[in-house]
Amino acid sequence: MGIGIRGIINIIRLHYGQQKLPALLLHNYDEWPQWKKLCYKNLIGCHVSRMLEFNVALICWLFLFPKTFSEAKEWQLCWVLKVILFNLTCEFTICGFWHWLTYESIYSKGKFKEKKFNPINPYECHDKKNEHLLEHEILISTLGWLHSAMIQCTMMWLWASGRVPYYADFWKYPLYSIFLLLLITYWRQFHFYWSHRVIHPWWNINYGLKDGDIGAVFYRYFHSLHHKSYNPGPWSGLSMHPIEHFIYYTCTYFPLLFSCHPLHFLYAKFHADISPIGGHDGYADPGGDSSFHYLHHAKFNCNYGSTLINFDQLFGTYVDYNDYKKLYSK
Repeated sequence: MGIGIRGIINIIRLHYGQQKLPALLLHNYDEWPQWKKLCYKNLIGCHVSRMLEFNVALICWLFLFPKTFSEAKEWQLCWVLKVILFNLTCEFTICGFWHWLTYESIYSKGKFKEKKFNPINPYECHDKKNEHLLEHEILISTLGWLHSAMIQCTMMWLWASGRVPYYADFWKYPLYSIFLLLLITYWRQFHFYWSHRVIHPWWNINYGLKDGDIGAVFYRYFHSLHHKSYNPGPWSGLSMHPIEHFIYYTCTYFPLLFSCHPLHFLYAKFHADISPIGGHDGYADPGGDSSFHYLHHAKFNCNYGSTLINFDQLFGTYVDYNDYKKLYSK
């Protein structure tokens, strides 16, 4: 579940009836035993699929930080605007391009269209409910990126002013730095499940606090905005209420608890910014390939987390897309 150059190439190749690019390292992957596939997915693949997020974080650290961090001891509009501009450029470049590729380009009208979980294009629907859906999602998503940018500014200020400790040399503690960087992938999945599950009803959406269900209250007043995108697209990922943005981005607050390198924070932040794009694009491979989360939008009361750390299987809320598709097709 992710987006990148390989996905772009495979979408184009699919359009022209060509085979997908062969995997360079995964020879005969389909013939691997299940345990070997799980080991690869959980130990290697989950990190490789997030190279876009990591590379954006690395670019930010290498090029934006040197131009802004020395000024961040005090709040000044100049450096804050640079951070905001970088974030908005990332938003409209990455999310805008992926939306164009999957919903507006010639490739979205050809064989790739067959990969869409829901064949209806929500942005072409003339129903009054969806009349301004795309504009609505872009606006709310942009509020999310702005929220994220301000967290970045705040963290820079805390570091630069000496209020929160950090270390600037990533290789000063090589084992710790690499371990923490890899751990962020799992931390994001853990955090996403619980921060997402708590804003869904635990019993009945109709009763709310009368039945002690705080999740029903959060859903009714906040999270239901996100679920208006029941047939999601790339802009749907961060299309959520500002209160939910606050809850969602608490995954980036760990530098307040212990010392880390800014790259750790940036990776977690851009992971939270970018990963929802592929997770909501509504397509199977070579798209974002998130049938798991698509079902959450389609059915509402299942698949709250991810398949990497599958709490849904543990708590009985997991639904397999293939099983759902068989049942739906009957």
